[in-house]
Amino acid sequence: MPYAVLEQKLRMVSERDFDFVSRFLDMVLANSREREKQNEAYSTMLDKSFEQLATGDVVVKSMDELRAMEQG
Repeated sequence: MPYAVLEQKLRMVSERDFDFVSRFLDMVLANSREREKQNEAYSTMLDKSFEQLATGDVVVKSMDELRAMEQG
């Protein structure tokens, strides 16, 4: 939503409810920022994994081999 539209809608909020709406918007924005940080961390992890795959820095095991390792 463009800022101008949001500003127009905020002007329609009664003064009595403005504090509640303001806190709600702050919470939404904080959640959005946190989600961006998580997405960035996940993207970095994926980039590292693809880089390792490209350079051959991976270990390939079958499910049977993994089960045998688990049992030990």
